[in-house]
Amino acid sequence: MKNTSKWLILLCAINYFLSATPIRAQEAVSLVVSPPNTQVEGKPGDVIQKNVKVTNNSDTAELVLRVYVKDFIVQDDAGTPIPVSKTTAGRYLASPWFTLEKSEIVIPAKSTEQIVVLITVPSDALPGGHYASVFFEPVPGRGLKNTVSYTTSQVGALFAINVPGDIKYDALIKEFKTKINVFEFGPIDFTAIIENQSDTHISPKSTITIHDTLGRQVAELPLEDVNIFPFTSRTLSGTWETVWGLGRYTATLSAAYGPSDLVASHTISFWIMPYRLLAAIGVILLVLLAIFISVRRHLLHRADHRDDEIDELKRKITEMENRQN
Repeated sequence: MKNTSKWLILLCAINYFLSATPIRAQEAVSLVVSPPNTQVEGKPGDVIQKNVKVTNNSDTAELVLRVYVKDFIVQDDAGTPIPVSKTTAGRYLASPWFTLEKSEIVIPAKSTEQIVVLITVPSDALPGGHYASVFFEPVPGRGLKNTVSYTTSQVGALFAINVPGDIKYDALIKEFKTKINVFEFGPIDFTAIIENQSDTHISPKSTITIHDTLGRQVAELPLEDVNIFPFTSRTLSGTWETVWGLGRYTATLSAAYGPSDLVASHTISFWIMPYRLLAAIGVILLVLLAIFISVRRHLLHRADHRDDEIDELKRKITEMENRQN
């Protein structure tokens, strides 16, 4: 009996502490940086001021963020920036040019903070593109980190600084194709890979122009504008939303880039041949032709038979006339 009482007292105590200590569910927190991308042109010796805003979308959590600058390069086909060391950044180095107003900021819930970024272009800066990013990262053990979960570990504002001068601009279309060469029906999907061989990033204005067998333009497809960083490639895609077509078509991809609108272009050909429809039409025409021939033969046969009857009738009339005479 005494043991039973002890267990009851213990259970009541556990229940009391569980009900008296609320369990705080983690709150998902996202950070939004504005603007996410900034492109500027700076001559050697220029000092450029930019503002970057960071928004805390949490409903309750106050966030403490570390602010720092990192060089970046782009290596993949999706244009994803990869933070790198100063050594790896090479000629595209830009992080030493940055001065931040603050190295740490506190953002209350549902609030936005702004920091000032100064970019000082060195007097010996090489012409071309230079790239760095201002990153915002939660400070471990600060704020309400034990009650929140971050949707991203860090967010950044990308800066592309172009230094004018003797800049090499060059781009080529490495690939331009359709999935197959002969289509029965549309739509027609195109894929293109453009490689930037310039000293700086480019944002080509790309268009696919389609002509039919007679040389008439039947469609013009503008493609997405994307940044292509030096010595990287980007894949672009477009779709010609057509259904019917017949014959050989040509598609020309034109990509205009650089300050003087240099153009890289490439032309391919493809066919639209609705063979099943053509086969069905052919069968119908053959059936109609067979019916026509059959009817014509029947009519000719009937005409021949009537001629025989007329000849027989003429012969009998002649015989009757001869008997009377």
